Amino acid sequence: MSNKTSKKTSAGKKSFKQFITARNTRRGATSVGITVMLIAAIVLVNVVLAILSDRSAMYIDVTESRNFKLQSETIDYISGLEKDVDLYVLAKEEDLESNASTNFQFYQQMNRLLHEFEYNSDKIKLHYVDLVKNPTFLSAYPNVNRTETHMILATCGENYTTIDPSDIFGYDTETSKNEGYMVIKNQYVEQSVTSAILKVTKDYRITVSVLSGQDEGDVSAFTSELALNAYDIETVDLEKKNLSADSQFVIIYKPSSDISDAVYKKLSAWLVNDEKYGHNILYFPGDDNNTSAYPNLNKLLADYGMEVQYGYICENDTDYLIDSSYHFTSAFRYADTAFTEGLSTTSRPVVMGAVMPIRILDTAKAVAILTSSDDVEFENLSTDTREKVDPPLVGAAVGRKGGSTSGLTSTVTVIGSSDAVTENYLRRKQSFNNDYYFINLVNILSQKGDVDIIIAGKDPTSTELGITSINNVSFLSAAVRFILPGLVLAAGLIVWIRRRHQ
Repeated sequence: MSNKTSKKTSAGKKSFKQFITARNTRRGATSVGITVMLIAAIVLVNVVLAILSDRSAMYIDVTESRNFKLQSETIDYISGLEKDVDLYVLAKEEDLESNASTNFQFYQQMNRLLHEFEYNSDKIKLHYVDLVKNPTFLSAYPNVNRTETHMILATCGENYTTIDPSDIFGYDTETSKNEGYMVIKNQYVEQSVTSAILKVTKDYRITVSVLSGQDEGDVSAFTSELALNAYDIETVDLEKKNLSADSQFVIIYKPSSDISDAVYKKLSAWLVNDEKYGHNILYFPGDDNNTSAYPNLNKLLADYGMEVQYGYICENDTDYLIDSSYHFTSAFRYADTAFTEGLSTTSRPVVMGAVMPIRILDTAKAVAILTSSDDVEFENLSTDTREKVDPPLVGAAVGRKGGSTSGLTSTVTVIGSSDAVTENYLRRKQSFNNDYYFINLVNILSQKGDVDIIIAGKDPTSTELGITSINNVSFLSAAVRFILPGLVLAAGLIVWIRRRHQ
């Protein structure tokens, strides 16, 4: 190699070394390294998010009623499932997420909530079925009425049930009529799907029979809630037919006349159940009828140690009153903790209106479950007078009879207010405990011992503040009208005075 070539090589090595060690090169290399690391980090984050997205919902619910998230009670229930459940959505997922018109948000909420069910339970699998491409899918389920429109099919082993659009969505009838298509105003996805899961995972079904034949009132608001909780509902006129074999409860709701001798005998024998017991009656007397004119119903109650008094509970304690001008609608105390087991909270009261007090005739048979405060009077409708009584008055009571062989008891429960299970009281879930309490009462009386959840669900349209007594209302009113404006005025004066003396 010539000296010239050697010098070039030496110069090249020196130049490369200078390039490597140059400040600009080091800065450039640092920038490249940082860029590579950032890209690698982004790729890694995307991989992690992709894995997590298969296991949990990767979005934040900022809606007022948390319409995209399940309640903690629902999550606790489905996370503890022991049986596999398949949810088949009878539509393509992209059709749900891209549904046009004003209904889009509700279909999107439904789809996100369905994913929440799958994310929160390793026993629940979510599937989408395109019935256009797979028109025979439902033929494998012979009890499904294929002439009707169904939204979801829930299955567990050989058990299955459908969820229809009317179960999931509440419709605005007037707007739908004007617009020419069904307009959705709210959704009840969580309640409907949880109810379907409860139904298909149960190995038994309990029937609740609503008595007819005495011109009874409308108890559909309550039976709809019971149906959500996997109870089968039937209406029976005992003068014409017998109760079904699966019937475990009879509801007598606000009858306009007394039951006949034949019906009394039939109900009494049904309660005894050939000494096996295990049957239950829920009785809601009508406050507009004189209960003394119902000898057969009164005899049935007396058999279980109770009687209904003809009059109203008149509440005077403002901590229990809902309206200061009307003393016949009030909150009630939980008198027996055996019937509050299973409730998520007892901080909310059961509220009832036009309550007929129940007298306990035999403490060995009957027990009070809801009572008034100690500052209470009895509005006697027979004498049209208000009487001082020994407090508290009983708003609801349970009477029992049982057999030693079966270990079961039969019960007659009297709820002194037919208003207690009307829609006005059941739907106010943030303020009143009626929905949860009366469903829990039926669950406990069923004596199955495996109640997993009380399905009441949230109302997306609810604007309740969770305030009940007039004392709380008075405080809130005073705070808004006087206390807060006073604090603002005081703060303004302090700022003004300080600035004047600067």
